[in-house]
Parts: sequence; C-alpha cells; structure tokens
Amino acid sequence: MMKYFYSLAAISLLLGCADTEHASEIPLPGTTWNLVEMNNKKIQLPGPQVPHLHFEAEKVTGNDGCNNFFGGYTLNENNLAFGMLASTRMACPQIDGFDIEFNKMISMTSSYRISGNKLELFGKDKLLASFLAAEQG
Repeated sequence: MMKYFYSLAAISLLLGCADTEHASEIPLPGTTWNLVEMNNKKIQLPGPQVPHLHFEAEKVTGNDGCNNFFGGYTLNENNLAFGMLASTRMACPQIDGFDIEFNKMISMTSSYRISGNKLELFGKDKLLASFLAAEQG
C-alpha cells in the first residue's frame, strides 16, 4: 500500500513539474524578441539599433538593425507567415547589407518554435534565426 502511495506521489510531482515548465513558456504576442543568431552566425550589434520583433494581435513591429518596420502576420498553430512590411528608409552604410539579410530571413519564415525565452524562426524546416525575449518592464 505504501509503495502505491509513493508511486502516486511521484507521478503527481512529475506532472506538476511538466505543467510548470509549459506555463513558463513566453507567448509570441506581447513580447519583444531580440535577434541573437541568424544564418548560423551569432549577431554582433550591426548598427544603431538592436534587431528585434514585437508581436501584437495580427501586427508585428520591429527593427532590422537600421530601419523600423511594421506590418501584418498570420499564425496557425506553429506556422508563421509575415505579410508585406512597411519600413523607414534610413541609410545605414555601417551595417553592410545586414538589413537586407534580415528582411530576406523574415520573408522566408514559414514556422516558429518557442522554448522558454527563445524564439526560433524556420523556413522549410531550416533554422533561419533565433531571438531571445527582452526583459519586460
């Protein structure tokens, strides 16, 4: 009888931990995600701004390292597609085409995954970029 009780307690504890881990996952909407890796390369700050994405209901805003942008996106389970994005047109020669590479990555995105505070964007099962959730203040 005691063995049964301990087994039941262990299972309850494990299930409780699993729920806690899942509950700590950061939601895509309402979070600012800072770019940390793109095309298998760690990102050094390329320009005057931190490249990032910020999702709200059906709207995304962000910065590509130079220019601010905004537009729509669609979400269906783990599928993610960005619509047409409007952008400022500042010249940032010091970033050497990083903004073009960033925008190409955005257009290739077809799915995503969130693990803890990390957002990964994929295009046809290939990891395109990784972001970390910014401190929410």
